[in-house]
Amino acid sequence: MAWPLGGVGQIGSPFGADRDGGARKHMGNDIAAPRLTPVVAVADGVVSRVAQDRGTSNCCWAIVRHTDGWQSYYIHLNNDQYDTDDGLGIGLRTDLVQGSPVARGEVIGWVGDSGNAEGTVPHLHFELRNPEGLAVDPRPSLLAAQGATVRADPQPSWPYADDDGSPAEAMIALLLTQGLLLDCDETGVDFCPDRIAEPQLATVLARHLAGKVPPQLEGRYLPLTDTSACPPLDPCLFLGLTEADVARLAVWVRIDSLVSTLRPRSETEGVPEVFVPTAEEAEAKLREMGARAACNPSLDDDRVLTRAETVVRLVSWIQGRNPESCPPPVQ
Repeated sequence: MAWPLGGVGQIGSPFGADRDGGARKHMGNDIAAPRLTPVVAVADGVVSRVAQDRGTSNCCWAIVRHTDGWQSYYIHLNNDQYDTDDGLGIGLRTDLVQGSPVARGEVIGWVGDSGNAEGTVPHLHFELRNPEGLAVDPRPSLLAAQGATVRADPQPSWPYADDDGSPAEAMIALLLTQGLLLDCDETGVDFCPDRIAEPQLATVLARHLAGKVPPQLEGRYLPLTDTSACPPLDPCLFLGLTEADVARLAVWVRIDSLVSTLRPRSETEGVPEVFVPTAEEAEAKLREMGARAACNPSLDDDRVLTRAETVVRLVSWIQGRNPESCPPPVQ
């Protein structure tokens, strides 16, 4: 089986240990790890039970029935919004329901302290049960999986295994614990902060933050610099958004006068059309709001942004903050 974390963890709390003064036994192992470390399925299977009632004691855990009939339990997943202990967050993939297929190594949720683990160090309670439903000591399997795991980052402690150290990491963590999954592959382990952001990422972010469907920006098609992987006779273009594009979307969300600008397509049709600001209008509004300072150059309308840059700029501007601080004045 795979190691159940997208990062390192310390195996403790042995199988069979007394709990509640001997009234029950510990039926698995606890794996201590940083809060929001990814929790992944240890084998291919189907979700047989899931609990993600945010704000209640029935959050957050899942059970996966493997294709060979064994079951794995993932308990005490995160239930707090990032950097809080409010019990109002999400630590389980919101799209998981009973019957959802999962693949070995696919993210299920993130480490936390939900349920009766409140007040303890963040950890994953992991169980293995045989096809008859009897719990077995998972430690030998965990040790074997732990020894076979290769990680690019030895200490990921954020929702995605590759966003540790990114300037967007705290924003990404908050968005995820509010229920917005921003993974970049089929496993859900990675965020891909340095990959070019497709326009859909900005649309998803804006919809989450504004609570309504934003206009779809066209984006820019630009040729890749490395064409070695392109098919023959294919220009190998990628679609992305520039800083000016993202600013236009942020201002559409932020400024009520522009958000609510509806004009009929024609006198006969009477179908409203949503108009977003131009790059010049967006820049003027951002500077008026204090979300862009005199030291910041004009919005770049040529270079497309990475996924991390898109998150930082769009979230900051929608919140009315400047994502680029000015250097201190020379004394």
